[in-house]
Amino acid sequence: MASGPVHAKESLDPYVKGLQLQGQGRMTFWGFDVYDARLYVGDQRGQTGFALDLNYLRSLKGSDITKRTIDEMQRLGVSEANRSAWGKKLDGIFPDVVSGSSLTAIHVPGRGTVFLHNGKSVGEIAGEDFARAFFSIWLDPKTAAPKLRMALIGQACAPLIVAPSCEPSR
Repeated sequence: MASGPVHAKESLDPYVKGLQLQGQGRMTFWGFDVYDARLYVGDQRGQTGFALDLNYLRSLKGSDITKRTIDEMQRLGVSEANRSAWGKKLDGIFPDVVSGSSLTAIHVPGRGTVFLHNGKSVGEIAGEDFARAFFSIWLDPKTAAPKLRMALIGQACAPLIVAPSCEPSR
């Protein structure tokens, strides 16, 4: 797996100090490599904050990233009202990406989710409900990508906001 952008971890410090890499893996869809993902946590259960850094391996439109995000939220049982409201916000946040671009989502407790594109802030969505729904796409036991989840959380547990009871990937 290729190493991620040099700016990734350093750009997280203004939001959550002391994040450490917990795990990493590659998202492949229909045989195509889409992105390399890295999960950084500030403590064992992510209570002081955590970040998911996606380093894209192909070009995608921001609108397609939003659609896929909302589709996954629907699959995980997020209400239509929340999906609609959050989809509109994400449309204004997610840029088009090219191979080598990164999108990073940072959960800042008490604040919400901050999004970075190539290390620069591009928006945020307040609230724990959004954070839970968004990060569940990758970290919930019912994710559509269980192998990636296992690679991200390793022998540990998913962050508390996503999985209140500890369910290690083993």
